[in-house]
Amino acid sequence: MKITDLELEQYGIYQNESWKPAAGCLNVIMGENESGKTTLLRFIRDMMFGYERGKWQGKKGNMGFLRADGSAYRIYRDGKNKWAVNDKGEEFNDELSSLWWHGLNRGIYEKIFAVGLEDLQGTSFLADDSVRSRFFMLQGGDLVSGAMKQADEEMEKLLVSSSQGKRRINQLLMTLAEVQEALEHLSGQEKDFSILQKKQALLKKEIDKMKISLAADQEMDKQLEKRLGAWEYYKRAREIKRQLQLSEQVKLFPSNGKEQWGHLVSRMKLIREQQEVLQPKIDEYRPRAKEEIIPWTGMEQELEGLYVDLGQWKQIAAEEEELKRTKADWARSFVNLGYALPLWDRALSLKDACADVDWKQGRDLAQSAGVRNNELHFWQQREPEVEMLEEEMIQGGTLLSSEEAWRKYEADASKIEALLNEEAALTEKTDALSAQKDTRYTFWFWLGATALIAAVVFVIMFYMSLMGYTVLYGAVGASVLAAACFAINNHVFRRKENQIRELEAQIDEIKKEWHEVASRFPDHVPEDKKDLPAFHNMLQAKRSDFYGMQAKQQAFAWKRETVKKQQSAHKDWAEEGKLLKEAQAAVLDEWYKWLEANKLPKVLPEKVSELQEQWNKIYAEEGRGKIIDVRIDGAQEKLAGFAKRAGSIIRAAGMSCPITPESIAYIYEENKKRNLEWRSISEKNRQHDEYEREMNKLKSEWASCEREMNALFCLVNAVNAEDFAEKVNAHENHDRLLKDWENVRHDIRLYAGGEEEFNHLWATLESGRYDEWMAEHQKLTEKIAKEEQELGDLQRQQGAAENEIFRLAGDDTITKTLQKKKELETEIGQTMEDWLTALFIRSLMEKTQKRYDSGKQPKIIKMANRFLGRMTKGKYSLIVNDDGKDVSIIDEFYRKKESKVWSSGTGDQVYLAIRLAMALSFGEQMETLPIVLDDIFVRFDEERQKETLRFLMELGKEQQIFLFTCHERTMKLAEEAGREEHTGEFIQLRNGCISKRI
Repeated sequence: MKITDLELEQYGIYQNESWKPAAGCLNVIMGENESGKTTLLRFIRDMMFGYERGKWQGKKGNMGFLRADGSAYRIYRDGKNKWAVNDKGEEFNDELSSLWWHGLNRGIYEKIFAVGLEDLQGTSFLADDSVRSRFFMLQGGDLVSGAMKQADEEMEKLLVSSSQGKRRINQLLMTLAEVQEALEHLSGQEKDFSILQKKQALLKKEIDKMKISLAADQEMDKQLEKRLGAWEYYKRAREIKRQLQLSEQVKLFPSNGKEQWGHLVSRMKLIREQQEVLQPKIDEYRPRAKEEIIPWTGMEQELEGLYVDLGQWKQIAAEEEELKRTKADWARSFVNLGYALPLWDRALSLKDACADVDWKQGRDLAQSAGVRNNELHFWQQREPEVEMLEEEMIQGGTLLSSEEAWRKYEADASKIEALLNEEAALTEKTDALSAQKDTRYTFWFWLGATALIAAVVFVIMFYMSLMGYTVLYGAVGASVLAAACFAINNHVFRRKENQIRELEAQIDEIKKEWHEVASRFPDHVPEDKKDLPAFHNMLQAKRSDFYGMQAKQQAFAWKRETVKKQQSAHKDWAEEGKLLKEAQAAVLDEWYKWLEANKLPKVLPEKVSELQEQWNKIYAEEGRGKIIDVRIDGAQEKLAGFAKRAGSIIRAAGMSCPITPESIAYIYEENKKRNLEWRSISEKNRQHDEYEREMNKLKSEWASCEREMNALFCLVNAVNAEDFAEKVNAHENHDRLLKDWENVRHDIRLYAGGEEEFNHLWATLESGRYDEWMAEHQKLTEKIAKEEQELGDLQRQQGAAENEIFRLAGDDTITKTLQKKKELETEIGQTMEDWLTALFIRSLMEKTQKRYDSGKQPKIIKMANRFLGRMTKGKYSLIVNDDGKDVSIIDEFYRKKESKVWSSGTGDQVYLAIRLAMALSFGEQMETLPIVLDDIFVRFDEERQKETLRFLMELGKEQQIFLFTCHERTMKLAEEAGREEHTGEFIQLRNGCISKRI
């Protein structure tokens, strides 16, 4: 896709403004702050992806573009409305990203295709799944990312890791907690119910007991006398009864019971004897655990592994010592290296690390110093020559030494000549007039006479009345004419005399003036016109002398002006030299400051190449020392690992020996010895265990005999051997005792008077408390009253407990709560299955994405490497790890540099190369999109700007790129690069106006 036309109808400061960007070259747009640069950037993104939420009001515009297949489209956006039209006139309303770019959104476009200064530091964008799915994966990888995103959404819908979460599982768990709390509360009621039941049973038991006791007391009160009277009979019957009771306790007594009893006694005696023999053997030896013999039990494999690695440990320790000696040798060599370098000629310091010298700056300073030296050299060669001015004597006197004196002299000479010529002319006129004949009557006389006659005739005619006043007027006119003619005639007649007098007067004036001029004229003055040729010759000679002198004076004046100009030029030359020397001093001062800042020896600028060569030797030697340090650190790290392993074993062994390979070897040998010792002890432990098992067997047999004996006891209800013998004897005499018992009971029954009374009396007599019967009889009345009162209280308490039990038994809340708990647990289990399914899908998609990553990443990195090489003239190459998070470069000396040691300009070039490679990779897979670069050269020096601009000019021939800047210098560098590459379009933004630069 390449943009062909932008129409900004209403967009910020742009009103009805249009621009047709170039599709086959780099577009460089320069605009100062507030000129509309950012607005134009935002317009391009809004046309491609739509206005941002809530920022569509009052915005209107359209954009034309060409796709890779040559089809033309134009998209229109007017507020919330949008539509697009193709070159066939077909209209559609879908967004461009969903049609052609596989859902590429504005955020991903701005991360890759729209690059600003703040976007050129760091590779965190490479770890973004939405970016990786479209740029580091094969075609279709966005579906994997979409599946992962959908799985994440499903998981997030079901569960979030927050106690305040509102998702389904969170809500179910909260509800379950509430139900559990309710159950705990209800369990208190259940506990109360159980307590009430126990209380009811206890009360019932106490009531029953109280009733029995009360009835017995009442009955006893009636039978006390009978008891006292039947006591003698009872004493005889009691012994019979005891023997009968013993006989009755014997149930199913076997016929060979006595033989069994004797056999059991013999067995138990034998067992006791065997136990007495075994017990001393058991007591004389205490079993010992393996940990007591071998404290490091459980670490045998670690000890074995470390023992196997002892050779490597010793070798690494020896290597460390060798490296330290090598380091010491290197230190001495490094310190003395300065004496071998002519420009240093001093010992080098190990404390001062070799600074990272900007040799380009040094060469620039040296070049500047060379330029200043050349300027001074050429300035000295250009020293203007100043001629010496010598005053020359000008011959010919001093009167005509000036132009004014000459003009005055020449004017007097000309006047003398003019006066002589005029005098000669006047003399000739005077002579001519004197030679003329005098005439009394001239034409004017005769004309006047005729007019006079005519006047007389007119008068006569008037007087004669021949005519009127007309003739009178004619007479007057004729008279006037006659008078005028006579006056003229008189004047003409006297004109010669007057002219001669006038000419003579003029001649006198001329002579007077001639004498006046002749008196101040320095040379000989001609007397008449005849002397004029000689006078002319003299004037010519004078004129030649004067102009010769004037020429000399002019030449002298010109020479004086030339000398003045030479002196002025020499002064300017001296001023220029002063400035050049100051500039040279400034450059040298900056040069020496640069040397001091970089801790370099003080040398002349022309030795910068030699200085750099010697510095490179120092730098290389210092690098060798750093390599030794790295190897020492590696060896120490390995030794620390061995020491850590050995320390854990030594601590487990409880020893205080040093952490050395010898200590581990000693522990290893000690382990062998103690293992042998343990085998002996374990055999003793085994024998002791055998004794214990035999003792346990005897105890088991003893217990078996006791069980058999207890079984015989149970048959006769005996508690011990004496009781057993007595009961067995009673069992054998049971028939006789029973007959005697019946006789005694018959006698007592006769005394009691009835069967019921007999039973009661008999029970009383069996108590055997004859001495207490009288006192009991006295207290019986009070006791019966008290028991009746207690019985009433117990019955009231029993009624209250029964009522509360009935109430609690009718409450089914706990049943419903338990049912709800079961339902919640079932639903949580089902929902967790869904969540785990989504988790499994996401894990599967993540593994799939890693498989996809191998598809495009190498190609993109290879392309980025090529771009970086072109921007840096092959100085750096690029390395990116598998997850795309760590980026390193290798310089021309094959040294690897991590991102933390890059300069800001180098970092910008690296990340710009990666961004451009990813953008072009997207174009190869799906659709080429315009790349927008906004003020990316802020941290670039001028050389980096030139090389990067040349690269962008070349890349812009195949990929449409918009480079925005607010720096005039960047625009000039871009124009220079464009002239070199014969490409590029350069645009100027001013207050919402877009125009080409001239």
